[in-house]
Amino acid sequence: MKDVIIHADVVMGLEVLENDSITVAITSPPYWRQRDYGFEGQIGREKNPNEYIGRLVHIFHVLRKKLQKNGIFFLNVGDKYLSRYGKSQLLQIPYRLARKMIDDGWHLKDIIMWHKTNHVPSSARDRFTITYEPVLVFSKNAHADLYKEHLGNVLKLPLQQTPWKHTAVFPESLVEHLLKRVNLMDDAIVLDPFAGTGTVATVVRKLRTSLFPKRWYAIMIEKGDHFVEIMKKRTKIKNIKKVIGDVHVPQEWKGTSEEKLPDDVKPKEITSDRHGEVYIADVSEEFLSILKGMTTDAFKTFHREDALYFFGVKNWTIDCLVHAHSLFQEGYVLRNMLIISNIKSWYPVFMFVKHSTRVAYKFYLDRVRTRPKTVENRDWWKENFMGVKVRDISRKKSIEGSIIKIVKRYEDGFPKIVVVSWKDFNESSVEMVLHPRNDELIMEGIFFRCPACKSVLKEPYDPVGENRCLSCRTALWTCIETIPFIEEPSEINEMIKLLENVDSLEQQFDHVNESGKKSKNTKSKFAAMDRLNWGASPGARKVMLGEYFTKMRLYRIDQPTIAQYLTLLRKHANLSIQNIIDQLPDSYKHTVGHWFRKDFGGSIPIPEDVLLLKNILKMQDGFFSLLERTALKFQTVKASIKGKNPGDFIEGMTDEELVQYLKKLYLPPREYLELIREN
Repeated sequence: MKDVIIHADVVMGLEVLENDSITVAITSPPYWRQRDYGFEGQIGREKNPNEYIGRLVHIFHVLRKKLQKNGIFFLNVGDKYLSRYGKSQLLQIPYRLARKMIDDGWHLKDIIMWHKTNHVPSSARDRFTITYEPVLVFSKNAHADLYKEHLGNVLKLPLQQTPWKHTAVFPESLVEHLLKRVNLMDDAIVLDPFAGTGTVATVVRKLRTSLFPKRWYAIMIEKGDHFVEIMKKRTKIKNIKKVIGDVHVPQEWKGTSEEKLPDDVKPKEITSDRHGEVYIADVSEEFLSILKGMTTDAFKTFHREDALYFFGVKNWTIDCLVHAHSLFQEGYVLRNMLIISNIKSWYPVFMFVKHSTRVAYKFYLDRVRTRPKTVENRDWWKENFMGVKVRDISRKKSIEGSIIKIVKRYEDGFPKIVVVSWKDFNESSVEMVLHPRNDELIMEGIFFRCPACKSVLKEPYDPVGENRCLSCRTALWTCIETIPFIEEPSEINEMIKLLENVDSLEQQFDHVNESGKKSKNTKSKFAAMDRLNWGASPGARKVMLGEYFTKMRLYRIDQPTIAQYLTLLRKHANLSIQNIIDQLPDSYKHTVGHWFRKDFGGSIPIPEDVLLLKNILKMQDGFFSLLERTALKFQTVKASIKGKNPGDFIEGMTDEELVQYLKKLYLPPREYLELIREN
């Protein structure tokens, strides 16, 4: 049977093939709960992952009989998160499937990690972006010699755009690379039991007509009528075999069961930092001991409820990948499986958190966003920044404007105080600008001091632990008198003084538009400024290149800290949450309650909300000042406001660099600042 499309259910299609006839199988089945292909009985719509895995094990059991004695099976299957409130669990579907296939008689030769270099970006703020998928490599027999094991198990390939509505990601380049890993002779048969739009057959046909032709043939199995029509046009295959119900095929299959951590493993408790841990084991046995150690009372008691754990293993086995999922039964959630690559090989690092809805885990994503590549020794004095776009994201609805004046610069020429004209609002404002070399230090640089002894606090507020000053043991956050004092960075205090002197600033702008009249619709002193002709300016070129500023909240403060502050003010004013709702516009009806929550449902008031709260709670300073502070931050990544979210495929780091990188994600602000200053 050469170059044929079998129009049938996958199992029925497999059964019409001769046993021991297929040299290589390459496929990517429908992922669990990923999409609906529009026909009854389709794969991927099972009630739960165990049923999905069990069904695929049954299908691939039939497939194994069709492979030749030394046949190879490449299986690309993506993972999935089980959606739940707060902390969705990464299900480890590919590796649990691999484990069950091994139990069914398959031999796992390798797991290739396909890093999608043009992966879809993610807006998730509490985990890494998914950027890779595994390709499981199985053989029918233990000593199959077709597979080339020396080529490494990391592939970096882009996704492929296609003209069809079918959106499954299985590019031709991936199929080509996989076929190059097999020693195929002439007349080899390549099978795809979930053919879709016929990518595998398309690649086989190209290789057969290439400069060095391969006399290989393709068999495609597909049930969907729409996809069969696409395949006929794309692959030029004319031999279509439709299998209806004339072949008796047993369709009995059952779901798999969950695997528990082994009972005979001795626990190894990692207890170095109550905020989180980073530990990379050398071998599988040590890693499983660490997982077992996470289940002990000593481990759980030592660590905070919002701690973050990164545990990895260099010489991994399939048991390591499977049992990372088993921890869910022990009260933990797997949020990411990071892939640490050194070009040709990889090892996993798992990101775990407690399965708690009472408090959010600490995950400071902004600290590790992918920053733009900056030009060394950039001469800021040669750039006037006139016309550079500014996006205000500190409001309920973002607005855009442009810089129309540089009031003051840093010593190296980078803007320090600027005037922004806001598009469509006929108003202007004076804004402070953070220097890109130390914006992280500033945004996390607030000092919180004990109200009794004035010593610096390691954390402003602990939502799950004891709040006492470590120096004088004073109880904190019990009433408004025990709220910590705030000390802002000296750089910010300097710029605040400049901004407060608005009258002197205004005189510097008189020459911009001497005849202009100030708008009656704004309180801004700079509303009269005309837009300049920026057509050929450096600013206009920056806009085209994607460089711009964002106006955002100046400081990063944990939401539970703000919630506790507002709670104490509310109680001091003898107000209920409903009392506050009653004093606000109707649009706040479903918003106010979230300001006082310390779990996943909590949110922080934006600056325009703070103005209203100050009047209701009779407090003008304190944390309210921090919440009102905004600043412009320089951005050079056009597609993202704060920079690109980090992906779960990490390469080019030494062991020490990796540990420090991961620690940045959970360290308290003071410790984080110390860490980056050291580097």
